[in-house]
Amino acid sequence: MKKLILLSAVSCIGFIQLTAQIPDKTKTNRIDTAAIKPVAKYPIKDGPVAEMKVRNNCCTVNPLTLTPCTQSLLQSFKNLTTVTGVSNCHPRLNFPSVSFAMPENCFAYQTTSASMVTYSSFYIPESKDYPGLGSEFRVIWGSSPGNFSYYGACPPNPIIFPHPGGATENHVFGAKLIKQSDYKAFAGPVKDYNTMAAVPSLVISDIQILAVYMEENGGYISTTEAGPYSNLYSSKGIVVSIKQRSGPNVLCYIINNYDGAGTITWKENNPACGR
Repeated sequence: MKKLILLSAVSCIGFIQLTAQIPDKTKTNRIDTAAIKPVAKYPIKDGPVAEMKVRNNCCTVNPLTLTPCTQSLLQSFKNLTTVTGVSNCHPRLNFPSVSFAMPENCFAYQTTSASMVTYSSFYIPESKDYPGLGSEFRVIWGSSPGNFSYYGACPPNPIIFPHPGGATENHVFGAKLIKQSDYKAFAGPVKDYNTMAAVPSLVISDIQILAVYMEENGGYISTTEAGPYSNLYSSKGIVVSIKQRSGPNVLCYIINNYDGAGTITWKENNPACGR
């Protein structure tokens, strides 16, 4: 069964800086669970009055934060762009991939006794054999090595994705990074993976991911697409800061082909708001 899929922490976040741990290069397909450290935008001072002001401001401006699943996913994307822990199990296909793990409580499709789901992220390099696909990340969740090798990616080791009854499952999801300027300029009434297929996305081999954060309430997405912005299963409103290997730094939005489907919880209500 093939499906197309993608994926969201902290109290009052202005942005989340992604930092990768360097894996042991003597081991292949190692699960990298690098810590992602939040940077508080509104430091809380001592005293109930100061805290109340901060909490109100935080809930108004930052009602949503990213889930650990989103942080893990974007960390895996960053590792691909920095070639950190990247493996290539299928030289003929030449698809660089990294293996990662995320908490199962924001990955809703399966429930695991280990409370963790492993997955692999990869991308298809730019070539005449795969025109345009090199501008897209791919993610696989699966229960057997063949689920991953079918698409030319390395399987996690170990694989944690049990399925009731022992049935084999594999899920594939695609995600693109589109410049905010191109997203805003797109004239279509609906802005999604299908309608924006012709809009250029950033070439993955030419970028480095610097940071990922939730756009503040009152920003472009929340004012133009309020429903998707508030939808915890949508990536709308997630901003990715990009360093281009040639060109200025740019801010991008994520476009994915499984948006709003409920498999991945991208966002969660800001814990500081007491909901």
